[in-house]
Amino acid sequence: MQPGTFPPPKRKNPLLAILAGAVFIVIVAFFLITVSNYLNDGGGGGGGHQVTNVPAPDFDPPELPAPDTYDQAETWLTDNAIYDESVPVPTDCTVPYLNTKTATPEELEAHLNELTKCLWGVWIDPMTAAGFELPRPPVTVYSSSVTTACGDAESGNAFYCAADQHIYYATDLYKVMPGQLQTQPFVSEVVMAHEFGHAIQARTGILISEKALEQKVANATAKELSRRTEVQADCMAGLFTNAVSNASSLSGDNVDNLKMLIYNIGDDILTGDPDYEGDHGSGKNRQAWFVKGLGTAQIGVCNSYTAASKTVR
Repeated sequence: MQPGTFPPPKRKNPLLAILAGAVFIVIVAFFLITVSNYLNDGGGGGGGHQVTNVPAPDFDPPELPAPDTYDQAETWLTDNAIYDESVPVPTDCTVPYLNTKTATPEELEAHLNELTKCLWGVWIDPMTAAGFELPRPPVTVYSSSVTTACGDAESGNAFYCAADQHIYYATDLYKVMPGQLQTQPFVSEVVMAHEFGHAIQARTGILISEKALEQKVANATAKELSRRTEVQADCMAGLFTNAVSNASSLSGDNVDNLKMLIYNIGDDILTGDPDYEGDHGSGKNRQAWFVKGLGTAQIGVCNSYTAASKTVR
């Protein structure tokens, strides 16, 4: 995870005042991935939800919603309006293949920015119905390292930065993923869908609420809150995959590869320590939350903040 500073609020807010001088921990998904495909807004499966009127990437998005009190923050986590909505299944977005191992940085950046058209298209209706705005996040592809509004990030990463509402993706991310998955379809799309899940959390007030609560609890509890945020983004990636799987012609083997990928980025798998408790979740639990999203259109199944602790370890 990468440190950064949270931008000052535009209105008086006692909770944000507490956060103003604090370190804002950015959600960095060390998704060891490399995927192939970009979604555009053309039809693919036929008869499903059509993605239209997609806005340009927003480099000057509206301020993120922020809670006024800790009680409100807790409510936004456990009883958020977005949980009552559903993503449109099926959504007609095709997924052309891109080999991210051989693509140039320019090709990869164009590919991922095209993908956000479809991500936006899947999420805009439920977000609007729940009363939230959804600007389209820009994507920047970088090599070696990058300096962002959230601080410096090394290579081998993909992450969402709440300070500028921007997604960053390293050209060498494929090197960290299991070798047998490095050129498989839809892997980078799932990484991006996870990061877009953080954008959904940010635009619904979930992200800043969770980070605010992290600052007033013990370290072990803060890590558990972080894991709840991460597995929720895994679940949201599953929702997106389910929404576009028909139009994208994903096979059963393709989906199995995605499940394997999510498992392999668990804290315990990455560290080689089965007892390790990190801030992203175990491979088994991350995979389980991804599968939850795969099996439904209901966003409420991704409410990880009311789930038992053992399911987010």
